[in-house]
Amino acid sequence: MKKYLQENNFENIDFLHNNSFEYNDYIVCGTRGWTSLDLEDGKRILRREKNRLKLSLEDGIKRYGSDKEIIVCMHYPPFNNMNDEECDFISLMKQYNVKKCIYGHLHGPSHKDAKEGLIEGIEFRLVSCDYTGFRLVEL
Repeated sequence: MKKYLQENNFENIDFLHNNSFEYNDYIVCGTRGWTSLDLEDGKRILRREKNRLKLSLEDGIKRYGSDKEIIVCMHYPPFNNMNDEECDFISLMKQYNVKKCIYGHLHGPSHKDAKEGLIEGIEFRLVSCDYTGFRLVEL
């Protein structure tokens, strides 16, 4: 993808992939995430995505310091709907003092599964385009 962006002169677009970005007084971190343990590779993918989030968080603190608020961006919801155990992603976010997390993936009828608000000390927001009415969401 980076090659495509370079070849097409997209100079102001980049990807969160084991890294972070600074925006004003915020550190933006993230990963794709994962929710399904039903698939054969589900546990492996979940471990990989948790590790990617950890790398992103560590990169942000190393590069920009520990005094800035961290916002985590994920595609999949960071919640474990499989059981009552605390989700690995939330545990990791708490460990790194994350205050906000935005996520997507839920569309149409699955909006009913959205979890938003202050949970475990972290503000969660679903920002799927059809959920927000295709409007920008102020963080």
